[in-house]
Parts: sequence; C-alpha cells; structure tokens
Amino acid sequence: MVLFLFDMKHQKQILNIALPAMGENLLQMLMGLVDNYLVAQLGLSAVSGVAVANNIITIYQALFIAIGSAITSVVAKSLAQKDQSAYQGYQDDALSLTIILSLTLGVISVVWGTTLLKLLGTQTSVSEIGGRYLALVGGSVLFLGLMTSLGSLLRARGRVRLPMYVSLVSNLLNALLSTLAIFLFNWGVEGVAAATVLSRAIGTLILAKQLKLKVWDWQFHLAIDRDLLRLALTASLERLMMRAGDLVIVALIVTFGTKVVAGNAIGETLTQFNYMPGLGLSTAAVVLTAHYLGQAKIDQIRQVEREIYLIAVLSMGVLAGFILLLGPVLGRLFTDNTSALQASQTVLLFSFLGTPVTAGTLVYTAIWQGLGNAKLPFYTTSIGMWLIRVLIGYLLGISLQLGLSGVWMATVLDNLFRHFFLYKRYRRYIG
Repeated sequence: MVLFLFDMKHQKQILNIALPAMGENLLQMLMGLVDNYLVAQLGLSAVSGVAVANNIITIYQALFIAIGSAITSVVAKSLAQKDQSAYQGYQDDALSLTIILSLTLGVISVVWGTTLLKLLGTQTSVSEIGGRYLALVGGSVLFLGLMTSLGSLLRARGRVRLPMYVSLVSNLLNALLSTLAIFLFNWGVEGVAAATVLSRAIGTLILAKQLKLKVWDWQFHLAIDRDLLRLALTASLERLMMRAGDLVIVALIVTFGTKVVAGNAIGETLTQFNYMPGLGLSTAAVVLTAHYLGQAKIDQIRQVEREIYLIAVLSMGVLAGFILLLGPVLGRLFTDNTSALQASQTVLLFSFLGTPVTAGTLVYTAIWQGLGNAKLPFYTTSIGMWLIRVLIGYLLGISLQLGLSGVWMATVLDNLFRHFFLYKRYRRYIG
C-alpha cells in the first residue's frame, strides 16, 4: 500500500539525488566508526579527547554543509533558469567564501584548540590529547571545506555520484593510513589526524580536477553575491547555533564522568547511521525544491515534500531499530566498560524513539533552504536548542538527576518542536 503513495517520476528524481548522498554519508560514517575504533585502542582518554575535539570539528563541518546547501540552492535555481553567467559567479563566490571561512577556523584550531577543550570541562589528559588532534585536523580544515563546496557544485550540476566515489577513495585511504599510523608506526592520535588531513587533501584535488577548475581562471571575491551570502550566512548561523548548543550538551554530559562521555561518544557514532537516509534525502529536498521553484512548479514541490518525508521516516526508522537491537554487540567493538556500554545503549534508544520528528526536522529545514528562506530554520533552531534541548536537558539531566537519559529526552522534545513548527509554517506558506 505504501508504494501507491509515491509518484514514480518523483521517486526516481529523489533517489537519483538521495542515494549517492546517502552513500557518501555512509562512507563518512563508516570511516568515523573505523577512526573511533582505532583511537579506542589508545584508551578511554584518547576516545574522549578525540570525541570532544570532533564535536568542535563538527561545528566547522556544519558551517561548510550550510554553505554547501546555499550553493546547491542558488546554483540549482540558476541552472533551471539557464543562467550560465549567474552560475559562474556563484561558483567563484562559493569557493572564495569557503577559503575565507577555512582560514579563520584553522587559526582558531591551532591557537586556541586546547583552551576550547578545557573550557568544556574536560580533564587535563583529555584536553591535551584532543587539543593536539584539533590543531592538526582543524588547522587543515580547508580541505574539508573545499571537498564540501566542490561536491555541492557537482551535485547541483547533476553529477550526483561523483562526490560519493571521491569520498570512497578518500575514506578508504584514511582508514589505511590511520591503521598504519597506529599499529605499524605507533604515531598515536597525531597519526590518525595526519591520515585524515592527507586523505581529504587528495579528495579535494580529485574533485577540483573533475570540476575542471583552473586557478588562473578562478576569480577570488571579497564581495560575495548578496543572495548566496544571505542564504549561506543564515544557514551557517542555524548550523552554528545547533552545534554550539551541542557543545553545551557535551559540557553537561562531561559532568556525568569520563565513562559516560565515552559511552555517549560511542552511541553517537553508531546513531550517525540512523541519520544517513535523512541527510541524503535532505540534499534531494534542497535540489528539487530549488529546481521546481525556478520553474514556478508549486504542485511539484508539494508532491516532492510529502514523498521525501515519508521515505525519510521509513528508512530512518528501520535503521534506528536495527542498530538498537545490535547495540550491545556493536558497543563492545569500542569498549568492555559496563558503564560506557549502558550509556551508549541509552543514546541508541532515544535516537530510535525520536525518528519521526528527527526526520521532519531534517527534511523541512532542507525544504525551507530550497525555497530560499534560511531565516525560519535559524529562528526555530535557536529556540529549540537553547530553550528546550539545553535548558530542559539541564533540568532533567542534572537538576532532576536523570543523567544522560534526561539530556536525550530534551533532545527528542527539541526535534518535536522544530518539526511541528517548520511543517506548520510550510503548509501556510505553500498553500
């Protein structure tokens, strides 16, 4: 019966974009799993240090993803309108914006990396390990930024599979080099970081070559196109607000002890797979919404929205349930500590329970970005993150002593609010 809810034309369009994006996300998540497994061989302090550092790098990544969403929106719309001049300008501006942001974040990572980790309340051993990792990976974040932006340009041009293939090459290389760094050369956390940087650099070069970028033809712009800058800035602020709140959540979790921090990191590593379909479908939502908006086909936007959300809920729910059932087995790949394993299982449970609203948050945020309105997701995220996830998380987790369960209850409530609000405003806007 579910199949009758789908239009085959739209289903093909959605999956042609979403599946390669899912594949790319899957590869990244698998490599994250491999990296965490390798780091776990160095002890709980290493796991915690790298986990907290990666939370900061996740903020960087979120900013680049936001820029990528803005790029996809304006480029897809310009291509639908067959405006080649606008496309070329957006490409130059996108790369210029990526470089400016990357250099800024790189300096922050090198100069204040360890300080940032200490501000989160981590133990000295954890902050020192995490600081070294952040200085290397965060200091070379330019490659992460360029891979994200170049991939967005290729997807907007219809070459949706190529970024996935490049991600495969980059991640396999990362896994190989990280394994050699730890088990053969005994380079520890620094070796894992160096492997990550080198693999991303190679991925960047491949994408640039495939996009046929020539340094002598590219024009660096300090004055970024207003539409692109508006979308990128607002989307970045939305992501930044989200990730900054995540850091506060980490600071709350740190108060529960190193074992819970490690367990939460393991749980979040595993639950990343739950979000994979939603992230891929969100890419399809941005591209198709912007495309049909450029063609003034509002009915097509409505149909695509319904199908993408339904596919997201079904696919994310199946994955979340599967990982929840396998949680005890998968958790032991990282640690045998009982407290850490219990904490990881808590994360898996609440991730599964929150699937419908998490899917809604991802999809409707993407649709609003495709519509060229990133302000509404920003406002919604700000309210949801700070008034619900952080505040209620503090009240439930610390004040009422519900611990990690209380923090994750607040996370589900946050997604419930954002899903409901974004959907209601979308229905009012689209008619």
